[in-house]
Formats: sequence, C-alpha cells, structure tokens
Amino acid sequence: MKRPFVILALGSLVTACTVSVNTGDSPSGATESSLMAADRDFAVATHARGIDGWMSFYAPDAIRIRYRGNMVKGFDEIRKFDLPGVSDTTTTLNWEPTDAYVFRGGEIGSTTGRYWVVNRTGADAGKEGGHGRYVTMWRRDGGRWLAIMDTGYPDPPVTR
Repeated sequence: MKRPFVILALGSLVTACTVSVNTGDSPSGATESSLMAADRDFAVATHARGIDGWMSFYAPDAIRIRYRGNMVKGFDEIRKFDLPGVSDTTTTLNWEPTDAYVFRGGEIGSTTGRYWVVNRTGADAGKEGGHGRYVTMWRRDGGRWLAIMDTGYPDPPVTR
C-alpha cells in the first residue's frame, strides 16, 4: 500500500530535479554549443594572432570590467588596456568555457569558464602562474558571436 506513494513521490522528485537547458531555438541559429565554440575560437585566435586575434572577437561598443576597477569602454580603449597582457611573451593566457547560456531570441548570450596563466620563461617555465574564473557576454552580429563585456577574477590563494 505504501509502494504507490513512494513511486509517486520518487517520480515527483525526479521531475523536480530535471535540468532545463535553453537550446537557443532562435531564428538566428544561436545555440549554447555555437557560443561555446565561439569562446574556444576566441582563445585559438588569441594564441595564433596575439592582440589582433583577441580584438577580432570584440564588438566596437564592448566593455571590459577591470578586476577591482572601473570599466574600459570601447574597442580602442580595450585594445590599449589589454595590449600589455595579451602581448606578454613571458606568459600565456589560456581559458576554457564551462557554461553557456543563450537568452531568449538568440541575440545575446553569456559564457563563464576557467582561465589559467602559464609561465613561458625562466625557472617557472611551463608552470601555472595563476588561475581564476571569467564571464563574457556576447551579442550576435552578422551571424557570429562578438564579445560585448568581459571580466575575470583570480581564485583566492590556497591556504594550508
């Protein structure tokens, strides 16, 4: 007699725990997978072409939010702000998106992920020099995703 109640309760629990994923059913064809691919392509372009690859993924009206600082507004200002870090030959910035979301209509999306910096020179060559999380907001423009807002923040130091 108690079995139907348990099965019903278990069925309700499974239904309540179902994950909802926005598949980006939009006229533009924007999906979470296309957004994740754009974020990965952003990293590949940056590794291959430095600041030019980095900037090829920014919209003209984009902003960068500095860690513990104010916004950097617009394409030229972002280029000026990021040039020293992206052009640094002593380190390499790597990142991998872990989540994506396409907002209703498919014109705006966001990615979050992990980044890590690897030292390229000296005694620490090949070793990780820092890591953290990032958030990038994207907009569809001419059938491709362009970054309209980007920010990152380091993970807190590990205390032992």
